[in-house]
Amino acid sequence: MKMATAKNKKAPASKTSSKYSLPIGVSKECPISLLNLDITNPRLQTGVENNINGEEELISTLGDIAALDELITSICTNGYLNLEPMIVIGTSDHGPFTALEGNRRLASIKLIRNVELAAKLGIKIPKPVPKSAITTTENILCYRVKAEEDARAFIGFKHINGPQRWDAYAKARYVTDWYKKSKGKVKVSDIAARMGDTNDTLRAYIYSILILEQAAEEKIWTIKDRTNTGRFAFSHFYTALGRKEYQEYLGLQGSWSDTPPMKPVEKSNLQNLNDVLSFIYGSKSSDQPALIKSQNPDLKDLGLAIANTTARSILKSKGTLDDARDALKSASSAFQDTIVSANIKLKRAMDLIPKYDGSDHSINQVVDEVFERADILNTMTKKKKGYPKDVA
Repeated sequence: MKMATAKNKKAPASKTSSKYSLPIGVSKECPISLLNLDITNPRLQTGVENNINGEEELISTLGDIAALDELITSICTNGYLNLEPMIVIGTSDHGPFTALEGNRRLASIKLIRNVELAAKLGIKIPKPVPKSAITTTENILCYRVKAEEDARAFIGFKHINGPQRWDAYAKARYVTDWYKKSKGKVKVSDIAARMGDTNDTLRAYIYSILILEQAAEEKIWTIKDRTNTGRFAFSHFYTALGRKEYQEYLGLQGSWSDTPPMKPVEKSNLQNLNDVLSFIYGSKSSDQPALIKSQNPDLKDLGLAIANTTARSILKSKGTLDDARDALKSASSAFQDTIVSANIKLKRAMDLIPKYDGSDHSINQVVDEVFERADILNTMTKKKKGYPKDVA
């Protein structure tokens, strides 16, 4: 699954029609030939970067992200229902128009009307497509706005708290873009009121995106540098920023604002920002593995380790999160936890041994090593307790 790199590209142009007119602020059916997909559609923001060139690649990416198959089947079965207008923008009343809202529907319609393209992209289309369904997709109800900001509240509500929600990263990119384009005229609380969301949630989203952009601009860390593949686990970062240990380490505690600065982290804390992002997501450039395997409890434990000088030094030396956890415990507790964990795994091995035929030399060698280490542990433990060496 891939994401479109943010570029000032326009969707492929459709032919204009001097006979057709769609005025601003009017809902009216529009010929499908005048409708283009939006290459800056927030759905494309997944954290996995890809250069999208042309409508075909755009539809393919939407197919990966937005599960077009179900919608395609519904349209083919029931026809396209012009119940909710697509929100479009265009420089001329005569078109072409770009869909700001409704890209998933528009991509599905284009595939239904081009089964060859659907087959090429590996997207299933019911065969044969009923002619009645094709007829319902010839003219699409649209509402034209003058500028993108005129549609933001409706689109944001629908996809942030409404029935067709984007994932967290797409939501965060959308509201952050809204905030930045306002150039200080809109506060987080203003956006939250129009979205029907809480100030805290949107503030965490916006701060997180601004900090990620700052890290990339300062060449501290980028999403492309992370060691994990697939969808970007954005929730790790905005959840971390909600914990005091991360806030203190980044110098953010007590500074959450209704008007976040474009660069929230002070220059003196940029190395700390690199630490946090590299620990959470990994860094290929510095050979740092990602330490978060499960958000709970790893994210909490990483924060506690970052706040502790000894544990933090272990992490900076490429130690594991378990190594750092041990540094946060008393020596006795760390030893106990490790022994209990090892015992559980050994019990599991004992349960599985009836299934092993004993023919693998490498496994037998590991068993010998486990026996030797267990014998050494047993001897040393008895010594520390003052037991005679020959006590069974």
